[in-house]
Amino acid sequence: MLINEKNKSLIALFISALFFGSTFLIVKNLLSTFSPTFVVFLRYIIAAIVFAIIGGLPKKIAWKPGIFMGFFLWLGYVTQTQGLVTTSTINSGVVTGFYIVLTPFLSKFLNNTNLETKNYVYSILGFTGIVLISINDVSQVFGNLFTLVCAGAYAMHIVLVERYVKNQNISQLMFVQSLTGGILCLPLISFSEFQFLPDYLMPIIFLGLVVNVGAFYLQLYGQKIIKASTSALILSLEAIFALFIGIIVANEYLNLLNWFGVILVLISIFLVIKE
Repeated sequence: MLINEKNKSLIALFISALFFGSTFLIVKNLLSTFSPTFVVFLRYIIAAIVFAIIGGLPKKIAWKPGIFMGFFLWLGYVTQTQGLVTTSTINSGVVTGFYIVLTPFLSKFLNNTNLETKNYVYSILGFTGIVLISINDVSQVFGNLFTLVCAGAYAMHIVLVERYVKNQNISQLMFVQSLTGGILCLPLISFSEFQFLPDYLMPIIFLGLVVNVGAFYLQLYGQKIIKASTSALILSLEAIFALFIGIIVANEYLNLLNWFGVILVLISIFLVIKE
């Protein structure tokens, strides 16, 4: 049976969330050697090179939206990576998930999206689940504040994708987005960090190719059809994927409330998808 375009878009968003969720532990380990901005810079540069090869030089129409998207994605990356210095991988995945509440409101305000009351209810239900997942440790306030800024930036990025992606070449748009992020990182990095790069090539290439290329391409592909509020809920699965990776690899754990939170997130996403 052929998969229709809507289901292809939903699958793309699910895989994108899986890729995003796989990054938290890898990034946290890299931060023992590199600064947050340097890690973000390398991810952007790898993605920019790949998208330049795939899509060629971008047309004029791609520059303005790509720069706007690149700025908010850069802000989200830098604040999330900085937050991981002082918060756990689970907390980072959870607080980042606040974007699922912010996205519907920003989408309605900026893109005049028609949203029913149930869209807001599903978003708040999903975020309630994410809060319950985070109850393991509420003491990591400083890192969580950085991550809260990240959530706002990611919500803006999702809304801007909704606005601009429909009539764009995805690879060219992603090139501008990646180039913008890399340039914004330049004044904030120390080039002396390059000396440690050979020992960490594999995780950095993974972040650049699998996430900054693969995950974001799939996100933009999915959002050509799926509206921002639904996309945000599906992408919030990254918190759950991050959580399970944390349990399996880093021996983090969940209590009963945490598991209840996982169930709430899955219910909210199920309710959205079955519409």
